[in-house]
Parts: sequence; structure tokens; C-alpha cells
Amino acid sequence: MASRVFAVLIGIDDYKSGRIWNLEACAHDAQRMKQWLMQDLQVPKENIALLLNQEATKRRIEDTFMSHLVNNPAIANGDALIVYFAGHGSTLRAPPDWCEGKLGSVQVLCPYDHDTKGPEGRIAGISDRSLFAMLAELSLVKGDNITLILDCCFLKAQLGSSTRDRRFIRYTPTSKATPEDLFLGLWRGAVGRRFKGEFGFFQDDCQSHVLLAACRPGEKALEWKEGGKFTSELLTMKDALPLHQMKSSDLSEHLAKGLTHIQQHPVCVGQRKNRVFLNGVPFVADASLVPVNGEKDRLRLEMGAMHGVVEGTEFSVHEHNRFGSINPSLDSFRVYEVYPTWSLARRKSMSKPGGRGSWARITRWNSRTPFRVYVKKTCSSLLGRLFGRSKNSEAELDGIPVKEGLNIVQVETSAKADMSVGVHTRDVRVQNLDHLVPPTAHPLIRIEKDRSRSGVILSEAARFHMHLHRTNPAKPFHESLGMEIFRVDPHTQRRVGPNLLVDGTAAISHSEGARYAVVLHNHSDTDLWPYLAYMDSNGVDIQLLYHPQPLYPMPPLRKRSYLDIGCTGSGIPPLNFPFPDHQQQESAFLKLFVSTSYTSMGLLEQSSTVHSRPPTPVPPPTPVVESKDQPQNWDTALACVIMRRARAKS
Repeated sequence: MASRVFAVLIGIDDYKSGRIWNLEACAHDAQRMKQWLMQDLQVPKENIALLLNQEATKRRIEDTFMSHLVNNPAIANGDALIVYFAGHGSTLRAPPDWCEGKLGSVQVLCPYDHDTKGPEGRIAGISDRSLFAMLAELSLVKGDNITLILDCCFLKAQLGSSTRDRRFIRYTPTSKATPEDLFLGLWRGAVGRRFKGEFGFFQDDCQSHVLLAACRPGEKALEWKEGGKFTSELLTMKDALPLHQMKSSDLSEHLAKGLTHIQQHPVCVGQRKNRVFLNGVPFVADASLVPVNGEKDRLRLEMGAMHGVVEGTEFSVHEHNRFGSINPSLDSFRVYEVYPTWSLARRKSMSKPGGRGSWARITRWNSRTPFRVYVKKTCSSLLGRLFGRSKNSEAELDGIPVKEGLNIVQVETSAKADMSVGVHTRDVRVQNLDHLVPPTAHPLIRIEKDRSRSGVILSEAARFHMHLHRTNPAKPFHESLGMEIFRVDPHTQRRVGPNLLVDGTAAISHSEGARYAVVLHNHSDTDLWPYLAYMDSNGVDIQLLYHPQPLYPMPPLRKRSYLDIGCTGSGIPPLNFPFPDHQQQESAFLKLFVSTSYTSMGLLEQSSTVHSRPPTPVPPPTPVVESKDQPQNWDTALACVIMRRARAKS
């Protein structure tokens, strides 16, 4: 998915000044925050700037703030922006004319070089006034969906010099920098800007951002070797609370309940504090969850034979369909009756109490098509772990049980296999050997030697194989469906040259920037809803190139007609067939699914890399009442695409 979240994460344990007591877990906290963003919220790595220890100087923090957030062309207005700081906080006496209102102390964040000599005097931290001006500038160009998270504190009374007083508290006194140094280090945009400094960072009328702070002003923000108490509680709450509907203010109250025993009370301030956390941006719809409805013990699942559902397919029921927010299984069902785009299921266990949910996720496909894997001898022990063959293995990979009914069968030779697997010192290497793939197009896929990712790749490969080989045995439209592939001028969107698809295969000499169009033909007497998937046989990627909208008044692929996808006048941009830079040849399939009524095919999509591209926005299906005069039906068509990199002209 395309996560619209961008973050600057700062964690500082080791300080340049020998007068500042080093911390133990701030860098680790910043890394844990990054892991949460990437794994749970699916934030691409390039959307996150991580500054640790000596990287987090005052200048570097300010420069990164500008380059990664303010001047980042990838950020659109309204995207969720996070600035996270774990390290020491401090306070300095306010100089004259520093702010409006009551004159007191200035709260500052302590960068790596805090309280040391800089080119313009001593570094007096990043002051509340400076950061407010920076965030105000950011909100003007990128919107006010900004969350500032501070795991530090600003004590009113100075700490003693003993180890016991200092240890595990994210605060340091500032001994050398003077109030005048605050003006020397003031952010240029803050000069001449009004600032009410009485409450420091904790200004409840702030419009540019929401502050989520580790504690109240004057309290201590504590840490232990495992992490900051506040950050640890936040990362615990994300596994306990439905963040997709949680207000930022309510989140801080839950955090405070978890830390009351250590007299640390997280707070949330800002005019937007009663908005959903991160304005709900990261918690987008998960296409792998589809609607269910019906009675408590029997449900109608809005997936059917067209999606790969068969009798015996099992699914779990959930409360919502949002990424990144806790969504436990409430009950389990097994399909007993299958229709083209929907099916009926009953509870797996009538004796155990179950919950009521509105969304379903497949947990066991019960595939009838075997997926044959050849495992080199060095991999036999790994296979047992990944497939959960040990008696005590109940492990899940990415939330999906290893035993998910994908009919994975181990074979003795590679000649009989659909995939081979080999374990090497640093990676696991898999190779697609499917008989539909041309013999010259079997490159190795190298996967980092990580048990969870290695397990997922086999499950994804088995699903890829299942969807590639799935057909409707009745073949109601098989002879009536056709496809053509054309090159397209990327500027005019007009076709260039003849149809590239001949006898089911398109052999393409691919050049950089080439674009294509696909023309779908329907020679039947029935209007059809088409869904076109690009299946990369060099990996396990499935990408929907075309998915209709349910609000269309008529099926897009009309009877005795055709549908242009990517040509001029179609309203659809020209297609870009993925072609990795390091490969000289790419083989893939275009698989066309058609149905007589609309359904959602979003659950087809998958990727061998965590963040390769945004998925196709797919609305969920709406229940369709089958007409006796025109019963539902479905079918498929398949085309092979072989691309070879064109030689550059000398």
C-alpha cells in the first residue's frame, strides 16, 4: 500500500559534551518507532529520516527537517507528518524580549552537540520558539496533520549531581550556554514572529500541530535499558487500542493510565488534539478483508469461486478492515456452499462462544491445485519450520498461519517442481519453475535470511501459483474473450505499431520509458465486468492494472464490443509493465478475470517487497442478489508477456 506518512525520528543517547549525562535507550526507541511505522503502518523506508546520536546535531536536525519534510515534493497537503524526539530536554533562563506574556524559562530539545561551542556561539538546543516556527512553516505548505512526539522532560527544579539523581531521567541541566545563545541559535523564521512562551512546548491553542508529550511540565520522563517508559507504553498501546478510531487526546489518557504508578502523566495539547490520531491517514482499507453479513452462526462471504474460494475454505471474522490498527480474530468460519462471487459459511465450532464481525480474512484457502516445491538438502530443516510440520508449531507469518491450505507439496527433483528453494549463508534463494513460464525466464529471487520473510515468500508463491492456474471449468466465455497489446506514445497515448500479442504470447523488445495499452474484446452476448492483473513470474508480485468502479451504470466491457485500457480517450493512463533494472529479461502474465456482476478483486494483489508500489484503490463489493433470469458467472483469459531489454543505440 502507499502509506501517506512521513517521519523524522531522532534518538540521542551519547552526547558530545562531557558535562551531559548519557542516556541508554533513546536511539533504541527511535529505531523501534521506525520499525512500528514500517511494519504496522507500511511506511516506506524512504519516507523515514532517522538521526541517531552524533548524526543528530542541531544543524543536521534543522537541515533534515527542511529537506525531508518542508521541501519534500513527495509530500501532499494532508499527509501525516511525525517528528519524534527521544533524548534530553533542558531549560534555560529566558532572555529579555524573548516572548510575549509572562517571562520564565525556555524549554529546549538537546541535540547531540548541545551546550558545546558552535560557529555562532554555544549551542543552546532547539528552543520551543524555534521549533514552533519550524512547524508553523511546515503546516503552511503541507497541512496541519503534524504530530510532535517528545520523550523527554523539562524540569522546574535542577537535578542534583549524583548518579542516582540523573540516571534514567531524560533531562539535563545546561551549564555553559547563556540566554543570549538562544537568540544566536534562533530559527530564522522565528525572528519577528509572535510567540507566547509561558507554556513552552505545551501550548493548547497551537494550530500547526498536535503535541504528544511523555509527561507534564515539571515531571520526569523516565527510561530503562529496554526503552523510555513513555515510548514503550505507546508501542504497547498500538497493540491494544483501535488506533484508526482513537483521538489523540484519548490516546494520551490511555498512556497516562499505564504510567500513573511511576508518577509520569503523558499529555496531549493542540487545537487538533480531538482529531483521530494522525488524522486516520495511515489506517487505510485493507483489500484482503472483505465484507460478511448474515446470522451469527451462518454468514455470507463476498468472495466466491472467482476469488479462489472452494468448499472448505476457512476465514476469520474481524471488526474492521483497516491497516495498522489492532484487529483480532473474533470467530472462525468454514465455507460450505460456493457461488461465482460469494459463498455461504458456518461457524467452525458451534460449542465455543464467538464474536460478531463485519469483515473476513481468508486463513485457509483449501486449494485443489498442488504447489510443488523442490527443496535442496540444506533446506530440509528450514522447510519443516516454515510449513509448521513440527507438532508444536503454531507459528504465524505476517498474521497468516503457515498451514493455510495452499496444498504445498515437497517433490524429490526440480524437474517435477513449480519452485525450488535453496538456503545459503546469507540468503534464501527461490526460483520459479512453473511450466507456463518460458525455460529461459527462471531467474533466482534472493531473500534476506529471515525466518518470517522466508516463510511469507513461500506462502505468496503458492497463492501466486493458485491464482495463475485458476479457471472456471465450465469456460462460459473462454472462446469469447480476447486481448491485444500495443505500444503507446506516452505523450499522445496513441497506439504505435501492430498488436504485440500473437498466439497468446507477446515478445517485446523493451526500452526505458516504454508504455503500453491493452485492448480487451468481448465477443459474447453478455455485458461483463473485467479485472486485469499483471503477474510477474520472476517473483510473486500481482498488480491490478485495471479494476472497474462499482458505481459504473453499466459493465465496462459491453457485449460484442471492446475496452481500451491505456489508449487515448480511455481515461486511463498508459500502462507501465515493471522491468527491474538489474534484469535483461522479464516474463509475466496478463490474467483477465470477468464476471457478470461487480465484485472486488483487491485481495489478489501482493508484492515480494514490502513497499514496492501503491496498490490499486479498490472499493469493497456490495452484496448482489442473483437473478433467476441471469445467474452469475465468471471466466478468465491468460496471456504471456516476455520482455527483453532493448540494446541502446550507439
